[in-house]
Amino acid sequence: MTIIIKTSVTKCFEFEMGHILSESYDEDCQQPHGHSYKLEVTFSGPVQENGVIVDFKKMNQIITPIVKRFDHTFLSPQTFGRNPTAENMALNIFHSIEEITTLMIFSFLIHLLLKLCLCYL
Repeated sequence: MTIIIKTSVTKCFEFEMGHILSESYDEDCQQPHGHSYKLEVTFSGPVQENGVIVDFKKMNQIITPIVKRFDHTFLSPQTFGRNPTAENMALNIFHSIEEITTLMIFSFLIHLLLKLCLCYL
């Protein structure tokens, strides 16, 4: 019997960002405000001959420029092109990562308010 072990590696990135939501269920969110975000990206795949799935340095090269587009910025529906909800931001970041790497994204989480987490699997 062959046992197949799934292997993955997760790297975390933090950033600060402000935004205003135009189509919010909550009037408070229609006012300018900001959050501390933590992004967790997990890549999955075979362990290479060098013993890793992907080098952490390569993960930084892929993800850091994308995170910098959001860090210490302020998004509005006009500047972002859609309502800058956590869900829309996650989708934007996910597709940005997907466009520049062939690595398989196993999971993708955005934490905000240190109490809420959005996950794409």
